[in-house]
Amino acid sequence: MQHKMKNVIIYSRVSTDEQAQMGHSLDYQEETIIRHCTFKNYNVVKCFQEDYSAKDFERPEWKKILAFIKSSQKTSLAIESIVILRPDRYSRNLILSFTETTKLAGLGCEVEFVEGQVDDSSPDALLLQAIGYALPQVENSKISRRSKEGSHKARKSGCFTGIAPKGYKNFRLDTKSTLEFNEDAPLIREAFERMASGTYSADEIRRWLNSRGMTLSKNTFLDIIRNVTYTGKIRVKEFNGEPEQIVQGLHPALVSDEVFATANDVLKGRRRNMKFKDDKADLYPLKGHLRCPIHGRTLSAYGSRSRSGKIHHYYVCTKNRCPRYPIDYAHSEIERLLGEVQFSARVIKSYRSILERIFEAEDSSRVKLIQNTKDEIQRLKQRKNHIQDEYMDGKISSLEYQELKMTIDTKVFEKERSLKEMNEELSPYKEYLNRHVPALEDLTSLYQKVDGKTKKQILSCIFSEKVHFENGKAAAPTYTPPIEVLINARGVLEGSKNKKEVISDLLCTLAPSPGLEPGTP
Repeated sequence: MQHKMKNVIIYSRVSTDEQAQMGHSLDYQEETIIRHCTFKNYNVVKCFQEDYSAKDFERPEWKKILAFIKSSQKTSLAIESIVILRPDRYSRNLILSFTETTKLAGLGCEVEFVEGQVDDSSPDALLLQAIGYALPQVENSKISRRSKEGSHKARKSGCFTGIAPKGYKNFRLDTKSTLEFNEDAPLIREAFERMASGTYSADEIRRWLNSRGMTLSKNTFLDIIRNVTYTGKIRVKEFNGEPEQIVQGLHPALVSDEVFATANDVLKGRRRNMKFKDDKADLYPLKGHLRCPIHGRTLSAYGSRSRSGKIHHYYVCTKNRCPRYPIDYAHSEIERLLGEVQFSARVIKSYRSILERIFEAEDSSRVKLIQNTKDEIQRLKQRKNHIQDEYMDGKISSLEYQELKMTIDTKVFEKERSLKEMNEELSPYKEYLNRHVPALEDLTSLYQKVDGKTKKQILSCIFSEKVHFENGKAAAPTYTPPIEVLINARGVLEGSKNKKEVISDLLCTLAPSPGLEPGTP
């Protein structure tokens, strides 16, 4: 009596070119499986080949296999088995292997391996099957770990691993992986320079790059600006307890450290470009300095044409049913407040030394910090000279010298950058005393003569908060700390006291509370 032949499917899979070199090529697998099926006298219904990862079963060809098995269930060619070379060609996940095997059993189909097949009649069959499914997963974990270790070691030596960032392309220098510029490099460099200028927003620069043929999402562009790779360095992530570090890369820098740092300061809001264009500043100098007393919103400004054709200008809240303020009325009220700030030249001259002494205390902490930073820079440079001597004497290796030198150079750069910012920063009190206070002697007249842009700057120096109107008049404003100092001084000086009492009262009135320093405007 002739036995019915077993209907089977042959499945071959690879995921990388390296597997072909290891004897896992698709043709090799299929030929080996066919010989096995011939020996077993199986009826090979169809062969499937797949070039896909075995991390799960979301594979194009595997889905076709399932569909084919389901469609042939009630035919003479119902599939009884899928024949695979070995378990690692089936899956590299223990749990998913058992889940998929159970699913196939429900379709009347089993999985058979040419190498590593388990005898189902054995009492230890389940254990042996679990081991067979687990070994590929263990091997995969080892490969992944070796890959991470290799990448970590390569990055520490200045190599770049992974996909090249925009403006670069992957490049091999001898046997080392690194980067070189591509055709987008000039665009990326200009993007950094535009960002560092503070003149453009991040999204304006991104749209400009896209108009030049690049395709960047908002997050992708922000990642570019934050990527230290563009300075010629490599970020080495934390691994096996080693902290994250930045090392000098083998690739060329696209931008300088200074441009990179400035661009990121602008991105984080630490630096701003204050040269904003305002064509209507002369007409609406108070725009941005007034707020609605009801909603707290900054007042806008506009011109309304009357029936006679004349344009009347107002400061208005953008919410409905709020009062609007004619610009002539609003301007006169602000000038009234400015009149309150005026001081006579005699008062400023008589008590200038006292004010300078009070303001000097505010600046002392910055001066001390500047000196400490200079001392730290000097110590770092001495340390650099020391390790150079150690290297020349053969006490430390070249690798140790390069790592120590890179660490010190990075610290020196950060300290010098911090020192430059502190030196550029002026004490707000001294700035007001030396430059603005003399102007306060005739503030209203000065304010009336200057253009709208300068008016805005003057208002920013005088008022720390936006002014609002109450009962038809400008409400009592909140002044900047230096102006508040002068207002308090006038209150003392207008009292009927002798000079010694005035000085004593000035010190009590103007000195900050214990533990507090005067705020900056």
